[in-house]
Amino acid sequence: MKRDAQVNPMKIEKAELWINCEKPLEFPDGKALRGFFGNLYRNRPEFHHHSGDNLIYSHPLIQYKMINKSALIVGLKEGAYLLKAIPKLDHIEFHHRKYAILEQKLKPSTVFCGLTSEPIHYRFATLWVGLNERNHVEYLRIKHRKDLVSNLLLRILVGNLLSMCKSLRYVVEQKIEAVLDLEECEKVRIKQGVEMVAFTGEFTVNFNIPDFWGIGKSSARGYGTVIRG
Repeated sequence: MKRDAQVNPMKIEKAELWINCEKPLEFPDGKALRGFFGNLYRNRPEFHHHSGDNLIYSHPLIQYKMINKSALIVGLKEGAYLLKAIPKLDHIEFHHRKYAILEQKLKPSTVFCGLTSEPIHYRFATLWVGLNERNHVEYLRIKHRKDLVSNLLLRILVGNLLSMCKSLRYVVEQKIEAVLDLEECEKVRIKQGVEMVAFTGEFTVNFNIPDFWGIGKSSARGYGTVIRG
C-alpha cells in the first residue's frame, strides 16, 4: 500500500469467527445471532450494544452477519480481543431452537484501516441501509434527480466512515473522497414500524475498510457489509 506524509492508516486487530451448523441458517440478518451472544455475555455491552435498556448509538466494534447461510461474527480492536476469548461451543440457539455446530473457526489478523493514497474499490456483500428517518424523506423527494441522489448518498457514506473512525479513535486528517454506483433495493425493517430503502452496488474510496466489515445503519446485525475488489 502506498503511503505518504499525509496518509496515516492505523493498524488494528481484527477477528472473524465463522460458525457452520448442521443445518443452513435461514435468517435475513444477524439479529438473532446478536441476541444469542448478547445473552451469553450480558456483562459486556460490546456484544449486545445496549447499556441497560438503552441502545448504544456508537459504531459497533462487534458485528453479526449471515453469509451463505453460515454465521459470521467480526470484531475490530476491543471487539477482536473479545471474540478471541470465546470458547468452543457445541450449539447456538435462535428462537428457542438449537443448531448443532459442525465447525467453529477463528481467523485473527492485523489489518490497516484509514486513509489511503490510492482509491480502493468495494462492493456491498449485504444491503446498505444508509438512510435514516430524516434523510429518507429527503431521498424520496429528490429520487427522480440522479445528481442530487448521488450527492446525498455520497455524504451519507462519508459520514458512515467518519462514524466508524470515531469508534476506532482514528483521526481523519484528509478529505475522504468516494465515487458510488448504487441502486435502490427493497426496504429493510430497522425497528418496529420503521422501514428504510436499502441499496446494493459498489463504490470507490480513498479509505481502507477491513473485509466483511459493515457501515451504515444496522451494521451490527450485518447490513452494509463490504468486500474489497
